[in-house]
Amino acid sequence: MKRHLIKIVFSLLFSLGCSTDDGDLFDPNAERIPPEINKSVFADANLNEEAKDLYTRLQNLTQKGIAFGQQEPFGTGNDFPVDNELDKDFNIVAGDYPAIAGFDLELIGRSDIDSFIERVTSAVVEAHENGSIITMSWHAINPNDDSAFGNFGEKKDVVSKMLENGEFRVRFLDLLERVAKLFNNLKDSEGKSIPVLFRPWHEMNEDFFYWGEGFRTTEEYMQLYRDTVKILSEDLGVHNVIYMYAPNLVSSRAEYLKNYPGDEYVDMLGIDVYDFRNGNFLNSALENLQIVEDIATEKNMLFALTETGLENVTQNNWWTENLYKAIRSSGLTYTLVWRNDTTTFFYVPFLGHPSENNFKEFLNKESILLSSDIQ
Repeated sequence: MKRHLIKIVFSLLFSLGCSTDDGDLFDPNAERIPPEINKSVFADANLNEEAKDLYTRLQNLTQKGIAFGQQEPFGTGNDFPVDNELDKDFNIVAGDYPAIAGFDLELIGRSDIDSFIERVTSAVVEAHENGSIITMSWHAINPNDDSAFGNFGEKKDVVSKMLENGEFRVRFLDLLERVAKLFNNLKDSEGKSIPVLFRPWHEMNEDFFYWGEGFRTTEEYMQLYRDTVKILSEDLGVHNVIYMYAPNLVSSRAEYLKNYPGDEYVDMLGIDVYDFRNGNFLNSALENLQIVEDIATEKNMLFALTETGLENVTQNNWWTENLYKAIRSSGLTYTLVWRNDTTTFFYVPFLGHPSENNFKEFLNKESILLSSDIQ
Protein backbone atom coordinates (compact mmCIF):
# COMPACT_ATOMS: atom_id res chain seq x y z
CA MET A 1 0.00 0.00 0.00
CA LYS A 2 2.80 2.42 0.87
CA ARG A 3 4.39 1.90 -2.56
CA HIS A 4 1.13 2.81 -4.27
CA LEU A 5 0.82 5.95 -2.14
CA ILE A 6 4.35 6.92 -3.15
CA LYS A 7 3.36 6.51 -6.80
CA ILE A 8 0.47 8.92 -6.28
CA VAL A 9 2.79 11.47 -4.63
CA PHE A 10 5.29 11.15 -7.52
CA SER A 11 2.53 11.64 -10.07
CA LEU A 12 1.29 14.75 -8.31
CA LEU A 13 4.78 16.20 -8.10
CA PHE A 14 5.44 15.58 -11.80
CA SER A 15 2.08 16.97 -12.89
CA LEU A 16 2.56 20.10 -10.80
CA GLY A 17 6.13 20.53 -12.00
CA CYS A 18 7.40 20.55 -8.42
CA SER A 19 10.92 19.68 -7.35
CA THR A 20 12.02 18.07 -4.12
CA ASP A 21 15.09 18.41 -1.95
CA ASP A 22 17.79 15.77 -2.18
CA GLY A 23 16.93 12.66 -0.19
CA ASP A 24 13.22 13.45 0.27
CA LEU A 25 12.07 10.75 -2.13
CA PHE A 26 13.86 7.84 -0.50
CA ASP A 27 11.61 5.75 1.72
CA PRO A 28 13.48 3.00 3.60
CA ASN A 29 10.18 1.22 4.25
CA ALA A 30 9.05 1.06 0.62
CA GLU A 31 8.57 -2.49 -0.60
CA ARG A 32 9.51 -3.84 -4.00
CA ILE A 33 6.34 -4.99 -5.76
CA PRO A 34 7.23 -5.58 -9.42
CA PRO A 35 4.27 -5.54 -11.80
CA GLU A 36 3.19 -8.83 -13.37
CA ILE A 37 4.11 -8.60 -17.06
CA ASN A 38 2.89 -11.22 -19.52
CA LYS A 39 3.96 -10.07 -22.96
CA SER A 40 3.29 -12.24 -25.99
CA VAL A 41 3.41 -9.78 -28.93
CA PHE A 42 6.82 -8.45 -30.00
CA ALA A 43 8.27 -5.87 -32.37
CA ASP A 44 9.57 -8.73 -34.51
CA ALA A 45 6.56 -10.80 -35.55
CA ASN A 46 8.92 -13.71 -36.25
CA LEU A 47 10.93 -13.52 -33.04
CA ASN A 48 12.63 -16.88 -32.48
CA GLU A 49 11.96 -19.19 -29.56
CA GLU A 50 15.26 -18.44 -27.83
CA ALA A 51 14.40 -14.73 -27.65
CA LYS A 52 10.83 -15.42 -26.54
CA ASP A 53 12.18 -17.74 -23.86
CA LEU A 54 14.53 -14.98 -22.71
CA TYR A 55 11.66 -12.53 -22.30
CA THR A 56 9.70 -15.11 -20.30
CA ARG A 57 12.80 -15.71 -18.22
CA LEU A 58 13.17 -11.98 -17.59
CA GLN A 59 9.53 -11.76 -16.54
CA ASN A 60 10.12 -14.47 -13.96
CA LEU A 61 13.46 -13.05 -12.79
CA THR A 62 11.87 -9.64 -12.23
CA GLN A 63 9.62 -11.21 -9.60
CA LYS A 64 12.70 -12.69 -7.90
CA GLY A 65 14.95 -9.65 -7.84
CA ILE A 66 17.06 -7.23 -9.87
CA ALA A 67 19.59 -8.68 -12.31
CA PHE A 68 22.84 -6.74 -12.01
CA GLY A 69 25.49 -6.35 -14.67
CA GLN A 70 28.19 -4.35 -16.36
CA GLN A 71 29.08 -3.08 -19.80
CA GLU A 72 31.80 -5.17 -21.46
CA PRO A 73 32.86 -7.29 -18.47
CA PHE A 74 34.31 -9.85 -20.88
CA GLY A 75 37.42 -8.80 -22.76
CA THR A 76 37.93 -5.39 -21.15
CA GLY A 77 38.75 -4.03 -17.72
CA ASN A 78 41.54 -2.79 -15.50
CA ASP A 79 42.51 -6.29 -14.42
CA PHE A 80 44.62 -4.62 -11.77
CA PRO A 81 46.69 -5.89 -10.08
CA VAL A 82 45.85 -9.39 -11.33
CA ASP A 83 47.40 -10.43 -14.65
CA ASN A 84 44.89 -12.36 -16.73
CA GLU A 85 44.43 -13.02 -20.44
CA LEU A 86 40.94 -11.51 -20.40
CA ASP A 87 40.44 -8.62 -18.02
CA LYS A 88 37.53 -9.39 -15.73
CA ASP A 89 37.44 -7.02 -12.79
CA PHE A 90 33.81 -7.87 -12.10
CA ASN A 91 34.37 -11.60 -11.84
CA ILE A 92 37.62 -11.26 -9.91
CA VAL A 93 36.09 -8.99 -7.25
CA ALA A 94 32.56 -10.45 -7.13
CA GLY A 95 33.53 -14.10 -7.38
CA ASP A 96 30.69 -14.50 -9.89
CA TYR A 97 29.77 -13.35 -13.37
CA PRO A 98 27.31 -10.52 -13.97
CA ALA A 99 23.69 -11.44 -14.63
CA ILE A 100 23.70 -8.91 -17.49
CA ALA A 101 26.65 -8.40 -19.84
CA GLY A 102 26.64 -5.34 -22.09
CA PHE A 103 28.36 -4.91 -25.44
CA ASP A 104 28.47 -2.14 -28.04
CA LEU A 105 28.36 -2.03 -31.84
CA GLU A 106 30.36 1.21 -32.07
CA LEU A 107 33.08 -0.14 -34.34
CA ILE A 108 30.84 -2.20 -36.60
CA GLY A 109 30.96 0.51 -39.27
CA ARG A 110 34.72 0.19 -39.71
CA SER A 111 36.16 -1.63 -42.70
CA ASP A 112 37.41 -4.73 -40.88
CA ILE A 113 33.92 -6.12 -40.20
CA ASP A 114 34.90 -9.79 -40.04
CA SER A 115 37.51 -9.19 -37.36
CA PHE A 116 35.03 -7.17 -35.31
CA ILE A 117 32.33 -9.81 -35.59
CA GLU A 118 34.78 -12.55 -34.62
CA ARG A 119 35.97 -10.64 -31.54
CA VAL A 120 32.51 -9.63 -30.33
CA THR A 121 31.01 -13.04 -31.05
CA SER A 122 33.74 -14.71 -29.01
CA ALA A 123 33.11 -12.40 -26.02
CA VAL A 124 29.32 -12.75 -26.29
CA VAL A 125 29.51 -16.56 -26.43
CA GLU A 126 31.81 -16.57 -23.40
CA ALA A 127 29.43 -14.30 -21.49
CA HIS A 128 26.39 -16.33 -22.51
CA GLU A 129 27.95 -19.64 -21.54
CA ASN A 130 29.00 -18.23 -18.19
CA GLY A 131 25.33 -17.48 -17.53
CA SER A 132 25.06 -13.79 -18.42
CA ILE A 133 22.14 -12.31 -20.36
CA ILE A 134 23.33 -10.21 -23.31
CA THR A 135 22.43 -6.59 -24.00
CA MET A 136 23.85 -4.39 -26.76
CA SER A 137 23.93 -0.66 -27.35
CA TRP A 138 24.99 1.07 -30.57
CA HIS A 139 27.12 4.20 -30.54
CA ALA A 140 26.71 4.32 -34.29
CA ILE A 141 29.35 6.04 -36.37
CA ASN A 142 28.37 9.24 -38.11
CA PRO A 143 27.71 8.37 -41.77
CA ASN A 144 28.68 11.95 -42.52
CA ASP A 145 32.34 11.32 -41.61
CA ASP A 146 32.60 7.84 -40.01
CA SER A 147 33.53 9.33 -36.65
CA ALA A 148 33.03 7.14 -33.60
CA PHE A 149 29.99 7.96 -31.47
CA GLY A 150 28.78 10.59 -33.92
CA ASN A 151 30.38 13.19 -31.67
CA PHE A 152 32.62 14.59 -34.36
CA GLY A 153 31.92 16.38 -37.59
CA GLU A 154 28.55 17.76 -38.62
CA LYS A 155 25.66 16.22 -36.65
CA LYS A 156 22.77 18.30 -37.90
CA ASP A 157 20.42 16.72 -40.46
CA VAL A 158 22.32 13.41 -40.53
CA VAL A 159 19.21 11.44 -39.52
CA SER A 160 17.07 13.03 -42.22
CA LYS A 161 19.62 11.91 -44.81
CA MET A 162 19.56 8.32 -43.45
CA LEU A 163 15.86 8.00 -44.16
CA GLU A 164 14.39 6.78 -47.45
CA ASN A 165 15.73 8.68 -50.49
CA GLY A 166 18.29 10.44 -48.30
CA GLU A 167 21.95 11.02 -49.14
CA PHE A 168 23.12 8.57 -46.44
CA ARG A 169 20.46 5.91 -47.02
CA VAL A 170 22.83 3.46 -48.72
CA ARG A 171 25.37 3.93 -45.91
CA PHE A 172 22.65 3.34 -43.31
CA LEU A 173 21.52 0.14 -45.04
CA ASP A 174 25.13 -1.03 -45.15
CA LEU A 175 25.45 -0.46 -41.41
CA LEU A 176 22.29 -2.45 -40.76
CA GLU A 177 23.59 -5.30 -42.92
CA ARG A 178 26.71 -5.38 -40.75
CA VAL A 179 24.62 -5.40 -37.58
CA ALA A 180 22.48 -8.21 -38.99
CA LYS A 181 25.57 -10.22 -39.86
CA LEU A 182 26.72 -10.01 -36.24
CA PHE A 183 23.35 -10.81 -34.69
CA ASN A 184 22.83 -13.77 -37.00
CA ASN A 185 26.31 -15.03 -36.15
CA LEU A 186 25.58 -15.29 -32.42
CA LYS A 187 25.28 -19.01 -31.72
CA ASP A 188 26.12 -20.99 -28.61
CA SER A 189 28.21 -24.17 -28.50
CA GLU A 190 25.13 -26.19 -29.48
CA GLY A 191 24.38 -23.98 -32.46
CA LYS A 192 21.40 -22.30 -30.84
CA SER A 193 20.71 -18.61 -31.37
CA ILE A 194 21.86 -16.29 -28.56
CA PRO A 195 19.15 -13.68 -27.87
CA VAL A 196 20.05 -10.02 -27.42
CA LEU A 197 18.41 -7.08 -25.67
CA PHE A 198 19.16 -4.40 -28.29
CA ARG A 199 19.14 -0.69 -27.39
CA PRO A 200 19.56 1.31 -30.63
CA TRP A 201 19.55 5.12 -30.86
CA HIS A 202 19.63 5.56 -27.09
CA GLU A 203 19.74 8.83 -25.09
CA MET A 204 17.93 10.53 -27.96
CA ASN A 205 16.55 13.25 -25.65
CA GLU A 206 20.03 14.78 -25.27
CA ASP A 207 22.42 16.34 -27.77
CA PHE A 208 25.23 13.81 -27.30
CA PHE A 209 24.77 12.10 -30.67
CA TYR A 210 23.63 13.01 -34.17
CA TRP A 211 20.29 11.30 -33.47
CA GLY A 212 19.76 13.53 -30.42
CA GLU A 213 17.64 16.59 -29.81
CA GLY A 214 18.40 19.61 -31.96
CA PHE A 215 19.85 17.64 -34.87
CA ARG A 216 16.65 16.10 -36.26
CA THR A 217 12.90 16.36 -35.86
CA THR A 218 10.94 14.10 -33.52
CA GLU A 219 9.28 12.37 -36.46
CA GLU A 220 12.65 11.77 -38.13
CA TYR A 221 13.93 10.06 -34.99
CA MET A 222 10.84 7.88 -34.78
CA GLN A 223 11.23 6.87 -38.42
CA LEU A 224 14.91 6.04 -37.91
CA TYR A 225 14.01 3.73 -35.03
CA ARG A 226 11.11 2.14 -36.95
CA ASP A 227 13.28 1.62 -40.03
CA THR A 228 15.92 -0.09 -37.89
CA VAL A 229 13.43 -2.58 -36.46
CA LYS A 230 11.67 -3.26 -39.76
CA ILE A 231 14.78 -3.65 -41.88
CA LEU A 232 16.56 -5.93 -39.41
CA SER A 233 13.54 -8.14 -38.76
CA GLU A 234 11.77 -8.09 -42.14
CA ASP A 235 14.57 -7.68 -44.67
CA LEU A 236 17.71 -9.06 -43.01
CA GLY A 237 16.36 -12.06 -41.15
CA VAL A 238 17.30 -11.01 -37.63
CA HIS A 239 14.96 -12.78 -35.22
CA ASN A 240 16.92 -13.01 -31.97
CA VAL A 241 16.53 -9.38 -30.88
CA ILE A 242 14.34 -7.81 -28.20
CA TYR A 243 14.15 -4.07 -28.93
CA MET A 244 14.58 -1.48 -26.18
CA TYR A 245 13.78 2.25 -26.04
CA ALA A 246 16.00 4.11 -23.58
CA PRO A 247 16.28 7.90 -23.16
CA ASN A 248 18.73 9.61 -20.85
CA LEU A 249 17.30 10.89 -17.57
CA VAL A 250 14.12 12.91 -18.04
CA SER A 251 12.16 15.50 -16.09
CA SER A 252 8.69 14.23 -16.96
CA ARG A 253 6.59 11.50 -18.50
CA ALA A 254 6.07 13.72 -21.54
CA GLU A 255 9.81 14.03 -22.13
CA TYR A 256 10.22 10.26 -21.84
CA LEU A 257 7.56 9.58 -24.46
CA LYS A 258 8.36 12.48 -26.80
CA ASN A 259 10.43 10.35 -29.20
CA TYR A 260 8.71 7.03 -28.55
CA PRO A 261 8.29 5.19 -31.89
CA GLY A 262 5.20 3.21 -30.85
CA ASP A 263 4.38 0.02 -28.96
CA GLU A 264 4.63 -2.07 -32.11
CA TYR A 265 8.35 -1.25 -32.37
CA VAL A 266 9.40 -1.60 -28.73
CA ASP A 267 9.58 -4.65 -26.47
CA MET A 268 11.16 -3.23 -23.33
CA LEU A 269 11.78 0.20 -21.78
CA GLY A 270 14.93 1.66 -20.25
CA ILE A 271 16.45 4.80 -18.79
CA ASP A 272 20.07 5.96 -18.33
CA VAL A 273 20.84 7.80 -15.08
CA TYR A 274 24.43 8.48 -13.98
CA ASP A 275 25.82 9.94 -10.78
CA PHE A 276 27.56 13.20 -11.70
CA ARG A 277 28.67 13.95 -8.12
CA ASN A 278 26.22 16.83 -7.76
CA GLY A 279 24.21 15.30 -4.92
CA ASN A 280 21.17 14.69 -7.13
CA PHE A 281 21.67 11.06 -8.14
CA LEU A 282 19.37 9.38 -5.62
CA ASN A 283 16.42 11.67 -6.26
CA SER A 284 16.98 11.65 -10.03
CA ALA A 285 17.11 7.87 -10.15
CA LEU A 286 14.04 7.46 -7.94
CA GLU A 287 12.05 9.95 -10.02
CA ASN A 288 13.08 8.48 -13.35
CA LEU A 289 12.55 4.88 -12.38
CA GLN A 290 9.07 5.74 -11.14
CA ILE A 291 8.23 7.51 -14.40
CA VAL A 292 9.40 4.52 -16.43
CA GLU A 293 7.73 1.97 -14.17
CA ASP A 294 4.37 3.70 -14.52
CA ILE A 295 4.69 3.77 -18.32
CA ALA A 296 5.99 0.18 -18.50
CA THR A 297 3.12 -1.10 -16.37
CA GLU A 298 0.58 0.64 -18.61
CA LYS A 299 2.24 -0.80 -21.73
CA ASN A 300 2.70 -4.30 -20.27
CA MET A 301 6.49 -4.12 -20.68
CA LEU A 302 9.54 -4.84 -18.60
CA PHE A 303 11.91 -1.96 -17.88
CA ALA A 304 15.51 -1.47 -16.76
CA LEU A 305 18.08 1.01 -15.53
CA THR A 306 20.03 0.52 -18.74
CA GLU A 307 23.09 2.62 -17.83
CA THR A 308 24.25 3.99 -14.52
CA GLY A 309 27.32 4.39 -12.38
CA LEU A 310 29.76 6.73 -10.68
CA GLU A 311 32.92 7.20 -12.71
CA ASN A 312 35.96 5.88 -10.81
CA VAL A 313 33.68 5.12 -7.82
CA THR A 314 34.92 8.12 -5.84
CA GLN A 315 32.48 7.46 -2.98
CA ASN A 316 33.47 4.34 -1.06
CA ASN A 317 29.93 3.49 0.11
CA TRP A 318 28.22 4.48 -3.13
CA TRP A 319 26.95 0.99 -3.82
CA THR A 320 24.81 0.64 -0.71
CA GLU A 321 24.07 4.30 0.01
CA ASN A 322 23.24 5.45 -3.51
CA LEU A 323 22.70 2.73 -6.09
CA TYR A 324 20.97 0.24 -3.80
CA LYS A 325 18.72 2.91 -2.31
CA ALA A 326 17.81 4.04 -5.83
CA ILE A 327 16.74 0.60 -7.06
CA ARG A 328 15.78 -1.42 -3.96
CA SER A 329 12.02 -0.77 -4.17
CA SER A 330 11.73 -0.46 -7.96
CA GLY A 331 10.05 -3.09 -10.11
CA LEU A 332 12.81 -2.90 -12.71
CA THR A 333 14.27 -6.01 -14.34
CA TYR A 334 17.96 -5.14 -14.40
CA THR A 335 20.59 -2.52 -13.65
CA LEU A 336 23.79 -2.11 -15.65
CA VAL A 337 26.84 -0.03 -14.74
CA TRP A 338 29.31 1.16 -17.37
CA ARG A 339 32.61 -0.41 -18.31
CA ASN A 340 36.15 -0.56 -16.92
CA ASP A 341 38.86 0.64 -19.27
CA THR A 342 41.85 1.77 -17.24
CA THR A 343 42.76 2.64 -13.67
CA THR A 344 41.61 6.19 -14.48
CA PHE A 345 38.28 5.24 -16.09
CA PHE A 346 36.21 2.51 -14.45
CA TYR A 347 32.80 1.86 -12.92
CA VAL A 348 33.36 -1.39 -10.99
CA PRO A 349 36.08 -1.59 -8.32
CA PHE A 350 39.14 -3.71 -8.97
CA LEU A 351 41.00 -5.62 -6.26
CA GLY A 352 42.25 -3.26 -3.57
CA HIS A 353 39.99 -0.36 -4.52
CA PRO A 354 38.51 1.41 -1.44
CA SER A 355 34.94 0.60 -2.50
CA GLU A 356 35.61 -3.12 -3.01
CA ASN A 357 34.02 -4.26 0.28
CA ASN A 358 31.00 -2.00 -0.15
CA PHE A 359 30.54 -3.37 -3.66
CA LYS A 360 30.53 -6.90 -2.26
CA GLU A 361 28.02 -5.84 0.40
CA PHE A 362 25.77 -4.49 -2.35
CA LEU A 363 26.08 -7.70 -4.37
CA ASN A 364 25.16 -9.76 -1.30
CA LYS A 365 21.79 -8.03 -0.95
CA GLU A 366 19.03 -10.60 -1.35
CA SER A 367 17.36 -8.77 -4.23
CA ILE A 368 20.57 -8.31 -6.29
CA LEU A 369 21.00 -11.14 -8.78
CA LEU A 370 24.24 -12.30 -10.38
CA SER A 371 24.83 -15.04 -12.92
CA SER A 372 24.64 -17.87 -10.38
CA ASP A 373 21.30 -16.52 -9.12
CA ILE A 374 19.55 -16.62 -12.48
CA GLN A 375 20.40 -20.13 -13.67
